[in-house]
Formats: sequence, structure tokens, C-alpha cells
Amino acid sequence: MPQRSQFLIPWLLTALSVAAMCGLGFWQLERMVEKQQRLASIAQKQSNESLSLIDALSQKDPRDISINFVGTPDSTRPLLLDNQIHEQQVGFDVFAPVSTNAGWILVNYGWIAAPDLQRTIPEVNLPNGNKEFEGVITVPGSNPLITETNVNFSQFPALIQQVAFASLNQSLNIKLLPYVVELTSPDSAFVRDYKPVVMPPEKHLGYAVQWFGLAIAAAAIGGFAISKKGRIHE
Repeated sequence: MPQRSQFLIPWLLTALSVAAMCGLGFWQLERMVEKQQRLASIAQKQSNESLSLIDALSQKDPRDISINFVGTPDSTRPLLLDNQIHEQQVGFDVFAPVSTNAGWILVNYGWIAAPDLQRTIPEVNLPNGNKEFEGVITVPGSNPLITETNVNFSQFPALIQQVAFASLNQSLNIKLLPYVVELTSPDSAFVRDYKPVVMPPEKHLGYAVQWFGLAIAAAAIGGFAISKKGRIHE
């Protein structure tokens, strides 16, 4: 191999490594800015009085708006979102479709602990009849690593892996609004600890600093190793 090629490949690998680490650092900075903007938006929206469901849904972005509304839950068809962790304990988030004057909407009643580690389905008792709900409008995230959407709705509570509206609409034979209401009023039967932003902006800044530090270290180590190799071949 020509001497020029012997040094070109290590320099390219070093440059690619440094570029990749810098790219991850800038991505973390972008995430930090997004989180800061989201927190500012949440603070502004939740400083206002609670709205009705219809008024909240008429907003350009109804996410994070506090609401009060009356609805009738379909208490015979609760859904359990699997693998939800609270204080290092495995459990489920309990959902149910609720009929309102704005249409059907999915309501998250809160977290309950799993009876055991054998994926035993716990018993869930939800109230019947018209109820007043107090909560926050959210948009459920989508986990690209989860591909399982087919659910056995032959018995309830039914276990789900993520909130996939298309699948739920078909299986429940209703048309759900594309939002979830996270209930915030206290209830002894459920743990309600809604956190709209799980990772604060400061953590993204810390990760960005780490990636930039690794990029500097990779550039320094790679440059030193290549230069040393070049002196040996002289």
C-alpha cells in the first residue's frame, strides 16, 4: 500500500468519528432548545384557567391545556398499557374510552402496580355513568421499536403495547379523537404523576458537552497516533 494511502484511511476514519460525535452533540443541543420551548409553552398554557374540552380542541395546538369536562366512560372496556414503570416498580397505565360532547376520547386514569412478574392482568374497576373529569390534553408518542398493534379484545381489561389510534378504532369499533386526556385530580385507586417533559433541558446540555468532549478526545488521540506512525515510517 502506498505511504499516502496508509495515512489517508486513518485520517478519514478519525474525521468521520469526530463528525459523527459533533453531529450527536448538535442534535442534543437542538433537543435542549425544543424542551425549553415546550416547557415555556406548558407554563403559558397552564397559567390560564381550565377550558372545556370543545374549547380546548378548537385551539391550534391543544396539547398541555388543562381541561374540565363531563363524559361517560366505557367502563366495560378498559385498556392496560404494558410495561409502565413507577418508582422502579412495573405496572400498567389504565385507559378507557369516554363519550363526550366532542366525541370519543381516550382517558388515562393513571398507573396501577402489576400483581406479579408473570404478566397477570389485574382487575380494574372503573366508575359508571356520567362523570366529571379534570386533566391535561396530550398526544401519545409512538415507539418505532414496537410493532405489535394487534390486541386480543375478546376479554377486558385488554393489554396494549402502545396507544395506536387506528388499531384501537378498528378493534373498539369507535372513532377516537387523536388525543389522550391525562387525569390530574387525586384518586386513591391510581397513581397520577403526569410529567409532560421527562428529560429536562439540562440533561440534553450535559449529553451535548459529553459528545463534544469525546469528539475533541478522538481528534487528539487520532491525530497523535497518526503523527506518531508517520514519524516511525520516516
